[in-house]
Amino acid sequence: MRDKIVHHYFGVDYEAVFLTIQDDLPALKQGIQSILDEVDRVRPAG
Repeated sequence: MRDKIVHHYFGVDYEAVFLTIQDDLPALKQGIQSILDEVDRVRPAG
């Protein structure tokens, strides 16, 4: 999808982009936040 968005501006399916943002990004954000929380938990203070 990135290639289409970055290089083929006129061939972008905006509905597909919107649905990806709406449906997939929240789970990705939650997963990344979980990883960051775990890193903070196990990282030595200081």
